[in-house]
Amino acid sequence: MRVGIVGGGLSGLVAAFYLRRFDPSCEVVVFEAGPRFGGVIRTEAVDGYLLEHGADMFATQPDAALRLCDALGITQRLILPQSGARGAAIVDRGRLVRIPDGFVLMRPTRLWPMISTPLLSIRGKMRMAMERWVKPRPADQEDESIESFVTRRLGHELLERIVQPLVGGIYTGDV
Repeated sequence: MRVGIVGGGLSGLVAAFYLRRFDPSCEVVVFEAGPRFGGVIRTEAVDGYLLEHGADMFATQPDAALRLCDALGITQRLILPQSGARGAAIVDRGRLVRIPDGFVLMRPTRLWPMISTPLLSIRGKMRMAMERWVKPRPADQEDESIESFVTRRLGHELLERIVQPLVGGIYTGDV
């Protein structure tokens, strides 16, 4: 079988890797319009320093990215959080409250921690639960801010009570 993959970014390279892994006889050609492979991910040397461009983290649940790292033989190069230091917390009405387990990359992945969190009101939890029925953004809308995405998909309360404090703490900025 012969396969052509258009785009030498992360998705194209991973597709080529798995095609060859599952069928070593498969002939795979990756076509890249730019001068190098890797998409937006790259390392650049500037004034004696290395600058890394691209993602600074990835979700470990589900574990597809971890399995890819293992298949590539680079798991030992990952910098993982210390097991005792997992999770983040927000100061809410003068108390430190943990971010619900399973709230990963601005989306809930586990139901019970989101339902039981004191960070959201009943109304906020009900709005979040309606997410599966939210329509995708309009096709003619090229880009969407974090604020717009979270408000549209999960509600304003979740944005204000969980996402904004997280973004502010990680990136020292507003959504």
